[in-house]
Amino acid sequence: MIIRYFLICTFPFAPFFTRAQSLAAADSLFEEGRYLEARVAYEYLLFQRPGASDRVNLLLLKKAYCFKAEGLYNEAYETLQQADFFAGSDSLKQTLYYEVALAAYVSGQHDVALSRLQEMFYYFPDHNLPMAFLLEILCLNQLQRWDDAAKRYQQLQTRLHLAGDNPYKGRRIKPKNPDRAETWSYVLPGSGQVYAGYGARGVSSLLLQSACAAFATYSFHNGFYFSGAFTGVSLFYMFYNGGARYARSLTEKTNAKRLNALNEAVLKSAQELKK
Repeated sequence: MIIRYFLICTFPFAPFFTRAQSLAAADSLFEEGRYLEARVAYEYLLFQRPGASDRVNLLLLKKAYCFKAEGLYNEAYETLQQADFFAGSDSLKQTLYYEVALAAYVSGQHDVALSRLQEMFYYFPDHNLPMAFLLEILCLNQLQRWDDAAKRYQQLQTRLHLAGDNPYKGRRIKPKNPDRAETWSYVLPGSGQVYAGYGARGVSSLLLQSACAAFATYSFHNGFYFSGAFTGVSLFYMFYNGGARYARSLTEKTNAKRLNALNEAVLKSAQELKK
């Protein structure tokens, strides 16, 4: 069964194995944009007793590049996790630290990415990867450590003589509380939407629920109990609970917009760092 599985997985790539006998050949596949074939070629080289740990690290790094080019960031992270971060040249080890942190960040593991970057800064305080500082700031933003992020940005701006304004100055960063928005909507319909920054929707929610309550009251007052209960009360209950949940959703949306705007402002620094 294992042999059959191996043959099924291997056979489609058999024509490429003869081409993948060297690192240069595998690199050629990558440069041609044939990332799946290049990835298999690197894996084949890893399987064929690659030798020293630094060569293993290099092959793992190149394999991770293939995953990253395909948008498979979790797989890139898992591949880099296999590397020996204490083997090879300093430049290779720095690149490994940065790439594993980047893969973790893009795959949503912001705390892991920050931990890897801090390891890199500890072992290589004089590293030559300024983009690592930028990635650290983005991680701090995602973890809502605003003061630390602002401080690190100021250090980056001073150290690298970056032009432009500090994106943390004069910007409302602290996120709104979704629980508060939902609670306020239960107390006063529409207030949660106003708190989230959507005033018009809050007023609309208040008017709609008021209309439902007024219709129910009018129906009961005039003896239309069936329509009052099944139309007025039912609609009010639906909009009342739905409006509170919607207020929570809008608050989370507002927080995401603020965070994205902050990250975009910080990322503008990347244009200067790449020069």
